[in-house]
Amino acid sequence: MGIKTGFLKYAALVGFAIATSLAHAVPVLQIGAPAGVGDVGTYADYTVNLTDPTEKDTAVTESSTIYVAGVYQNNNVLNLGAQFGSGSDWSAISSNYQVFNGKGGILVAAVPDGQLAAAIGTLLVNGNTAFHSSSTLNSLFPNNHDPLKDSVSDFLFFDIGNFVKNLNQVPDFKDETGTADGEIKTLTISGFGSLAWIHFDVLAIETSEQGGGSNVKIVSTIENNPGSHDVTWKKEGGGGGTQEIPEPASSGLLGLGLLAIGALRRRKVARI
Repeated sequence: MGIKTGFLKYAALVGFAIATSLAHAVPVLQIGAPAGVGDVGTYADYTVNLTDPTEKDTAVTESSTIYVAGVYQNNNVLNLGAQFGSGSDWSAISSNYQVFNGKGGILVAAVPDGQLAAAIGTLLVNGNTAFHSSSTLNSLFPNNHDPLKDSVSDFLFFDIGNFVKNLNQVPDFKDETGTADGEIKTLTISGFGSLAWIHFDVLAIETSEQGGGSNVKIVSTIENNPGSHDVTWKKEGGGGGTQEIPEPASSGLLGLGLLAIGALRRRKVARI
């Protein structure tokens, strides 16, 4: 095998493997919305920049439906949502989460600062009111991106329960690739009232089994959606978004692999 042929085979394998890995990496927690006008696929596209509120990489929707997905990232994960068995409840992981004890996955709804009174008791998720609300976040979400800031928003918290481990059910909402094990919850939001916007995030307890034999132990950690997989509801005609240009990483690497494979095939034909 010549050096050039060996390099082409290596490039084909590496490019294809990396592209496949990237394409199938699904976040543990993410929020999406139904595709709107101009969106391609099942889920709403994420926007690069949003104003009112200021936010980056969020799916903007006028729909009353949002999707919240939870993924069992490996076979060691026993539960995603609430305390599981002998695992820790929320406050055992962090004292900040005392108010979440006994709850499952938590949907965080950020509303415009000063609008908490207008949202309490009227904003509903699947017909349920928030179990907790506050004008300050008090470290109740570990990823304080815009608009999860006290000077920008007030906050409501909804219990959305555990995520079931269904096989090959959850794609990455952003590029709509991958088939991970987990559940997509369809939530209906109502009682918007006079609110101009609502920003949604999610967090949950992930309980996993680590070690083996006599050394096995139950470990609980907090998972939250990354900032690029959240949703902002805005009133119809609210606008303020700049649509995202798809990232070229996965497609570029896949293209590299396919080009290398094509080159190898042409070399073989030329030798016949």
